[in-house]
Amino acid sequence: MMPTTTFRLRLITVMALPLVMIACSLPTDERVSPYNPADLPDNLTNTTTSTTTSTTLAVVPDSLPEDPTDSTSTTTVPAPLTSPVEVFYTIGFSDEMQPIRRDLIAPVPISNVIGQLESPLGDISSFGLRSSVRPGLIKEVLLERATATVQLDSSVLRRLSNDEQRRATAQIVLTLTSFVTADEGAIGFVRFEADGDPFAVFVPSLGGSSDPGEPLAFVDFASLVVTTSLTPPVPTATTTTTVDEAAGG
Repeated sequence: MMPTTTFRLRLITVMALPLVMIACSLPTDERVSPYNPADLPDNLTNTTTSTTTSTTLAVVPDSLPEDPTDSTSTTTVPAPLTSPVEVFYTIGFSDEMQPIRRDLIAPVPISNVIGQLESPLGDISSFGLRSSVRPGLIKEVLLERATATVQLDSSVLRRLSNDEQRRATAQIVLTLTSFVTADEGAIGFVRFEADGDPFAVFVPSLGGSSDPGEPLAFVDFASLVVTTSLTPPVPTATTTTTVDEAAGG
């Protein structure tokens, strides 16, 4: 049994060896020839490059922002609403009166008009004018039925000469009767009191003193007005500010 089995294995090995050699060898086909690239179609030889194009649209703002590095900017401040007021001053040390037009911020209270009499702007000296109405002379002004009752401070009144008292009361009457209030209209008459008591003043139209507390009108002092109203130039409202100032720095 053993010699027969060995003989069969050897026979199988001898028969399988040529098959392995045939399987490992490459066949040669003499009919295959190398190709010429020039003979190939263009769509096989051409190199195709794919390009993607993107378009970016620039957005233009309606207005350019302010340059934060610019430390100086010009701001135009609109002029406030004003109302013209005629304030009467004496020409030098005479009894003659001349009005100056003041454009005061509206609505104008009587206290602002009195302030123009007691503390006039420095430009009146350039016109040769002055005021005899001393600060503190007018304690209060009460308005009722187009009549202004002016309360005078007797302590200030006593420090004025008779001429200054005449000029001061004339300035007050002419100025107040030329003023139109925002809530009660024009002032037709002015009467004076000193520390609550009726006070008599010199009236040019009478050539003497009035009755104490008598209502007086513009016409009673009109003979003292010898020239027309002056209108000083108004300063411009354009100012230049810096960024730091605008920020409160």
